[in-house]
Amino acid sequence: MTNTFVRMVFLSLHHRLRVIKLSLYLQRISFRSRFFNMKKRFFPYFLVTIQLSSLVFLLGSAPMFAYSPEGMLVEGAGMFLGVLAIFTMRVGNFRITPLIKTGGVLVTAGPYKYIRHPMYLAQVVVVAPLVVDYFSWIRLAVVLLLCIDLLIKIQFEEKLLMDYFSDYKQYMKKSWRVLPFIY
Repeated sequence: MTNTFVRMVFLSLHHRLRVIKLSLYLQRISFRSRFFNMKKRFFPYFLVTIQLSSLVFLLGSAPMFAYSPEGMLVEGAGMFLGVLAIFTMRVGNFRITPLIKTGGVLVTAGPYKYIRHPMYLAQVVVVAPLVVDYFSWIRLAVVLLLCIDLLIKIQFEEKLLMDYFSDYKQYMKKSWRVLPFIY
């Protein structure tokens, strides 16, 4: 009888330990899942914060318009490209974060026919003459930070676009990321 009692206690404890072990394992998975979901939610906003902070610094630390005729021409071309990209995308279809809008539509017309990210290109084209005309090492560092941030943002966004739009890979074969014939 004691042998049976000891066996029952042992099996009961063994079962409880397995349940506790399973519970701890599930908690660990749940924590990892929450961490990665938080990273997926936090990371795009972090990228946007760097982008907007860089633009605000570059536009606020010197005059907003280039003084050289060439700089004005390049800056104007960047503004034109940005406005054209926004109107082609339609104001309600884009987001500042590199997250896909629910019910979003893949736009492949206008500047998007040749360049997958014309708004990012437009930002760099607008601020580049400002850095050249009102040069300082800190402004150069900030524009380089902006470029790196936009490249990371492009990588992040394109992964999401490939998952969301089935024909995005086909579109990638027909267009350039930012600079035609280069990248």
